[in-house]
Amino acid sequence: MADLAVSGFATEEGTTQFKNRFPTLTGEFNILGRTDLICSPVGFGTYRCDVRVAEHRAALTKAIRMGVNLIDTSSNYANGNAERMIGETLQTLISTNEIQRSEMIIVSKGGYIQGENYERISKIAADEDSDLSPGSELSELVRYSNGLWHSIHPDFLKDQITRSLERLNLETIDVYLLHNPEYYIQAAIRERIPEDEVRDTYESRIQKAFAYLETEVSIGRIKWYGISSNTFPKSEDAIDRTALERIWIAAQSSLGSNNHFAVIQFPMNLYERGGLLEKNQEKSTKSVIEFAREKQLGVLINRPLNAFANNTLVRLADYPAREFPPVEEISELVHDLKLQEDEFKNGPLKDISMNPQAYDAVKRLLSVGEWLDGKWEHLASFEEWRDLLFTVIKPRVQYAFDLLQDTMKGSREIFTLLQDYAESIDVVMEHITNFYTTKASERSAAIHLGVDTVLPGEDVSLSLSQKAVLMLRSVKGISSVLVGMRSDEYVEDVMFGLQAKKLDNAEDSWVRLEL
Repeated sequence: MADLAVSGFATEEGTTQFKNRFPTLTGEFNILGRTDLICSPVGFGTYRCDVRVAEHRAALTKAIRMGVNLIDTSSNYANGNAERMIGETLQTLISTNEIQRSEMIIVSKGGYIQGENYERISKIAADEDSDLSPGSELSELVRYSNGLWHSIHPDFLKDQITRSLERLNLETIDVYLLHNPEYYIQAAIRERIPEDEVRDTYESRIQKAFAYLETEVSIGRIKWYGISSNTFPKSEDAIDRTALERIWIAAQSSLGSNNHFAVIQFPMNLYERGGLLEKNQEKSTKSVIEFAREKQLGVLINRPLNAFANNTLVRLADYPAREFPPVEEISELVHDLKLQEDEFKNGPLKDISMNPQAYDAVKRLLSVGEWLDGKWEHLASFEEWRDLLFTVIKPRVQYAFDLLQDTMKGSREIFTLLQDYAESIDVVMEHITNFYTTKASERSAAIHLGVDTVLPGEDVSLSLSQKAVLMLRSVKGISSVLVGMRSDEYVEDVMFGLQAKKLDNAEDSWVRLEL
């Protein structure tokens, strides 16, 4: 542990002190279950945050200054750079006396083996001298897919907590969660292991992890622990469901009533309502939220604005309607882009001197028109288009241009052809983006109409994201709603939305909601 690590941890007194600095929000703060910590009604989620992005650091600082004192992260978010962002931000605000460590609730998670973790663990696992005996760390690796493994083995958790503390620059993590342990079930079912055996193994691994986390509590590296699972809300007969009731009973019987299992986290939003409406506890009589409320477990909600409806991602936010040419005209421009690609690849590209691998890469990557021709208007949503644009199209085109950079410098003809091609891509991308943005605007307008039927009249002017968060924070038993506020604009939207009063009879509103 670095000498400069921030000491201390969140306390009831400190978090109450923080709450009292925001009198307009005082009634909105909640008790985080049996921890007795006082948490802001919305938390800062860092899933896509990175210390290298100044806008993200500024947004976190702004959120804290506006009244957010719960920050959620994980070891695998941005390959550890989300934790580093939190560490740097807290260090700055604490050193300038804007906040105290005791006021801030830091939640982190462990379990995913990706990025640097994957490179390190896969090399160890490949060593012929590695310990693969039953019960060893490597014997319990969940090899889910290439580049994605998972583990909640005590030895792995010990290492992950150490690394998280170093990145966060803290001596103590307030809440540490097992991160989506159901990966074990999903992988085991693929391997056709009998369901009863899968369930028993799954829950025994969680018990073993909990027993280890108690030792981390005893030495002060964490204060409380729990589970973040996407499958908490699933129906009782879902094989990959994380059964909260069974885990609670097992923790009480094996660790005693003074155990530190205190917090759960799962997704819930206007479309995915299982956390409240699915009766999957105590013989189908209670939901996860109702059971957690009864047992004084803190409940953190993730993905409040990113819903999955009919296997399609729906962003619960407002979008502007934009102008775009007729669909037929966009299709013609896409086809013209394909013809430009064919002309370049069948002509000038053949005369360029470059190694065979680079040549094949350029030929393959400069195929935007080919990819989109006849397909561009049939994507499921704006979100699918945006993902395709930023994770596939733009990176591949940029890489192809990088490979051709020297050629462009030496040939005016090639430079002009590729410059024209780049301009054509920009025009096509803009038109398609406007097309899908307008479709998203129409979709959001329809969602507004549905939500407005269960909201008081004074709330219909809220933004869609504000309405989505309001519905969640009004539910008794939800401690904090985690929102990815990666810009000042997002922070202001969420925080100003807290001025809306919590709904009376919120659960009835959820039952009546039809989208």
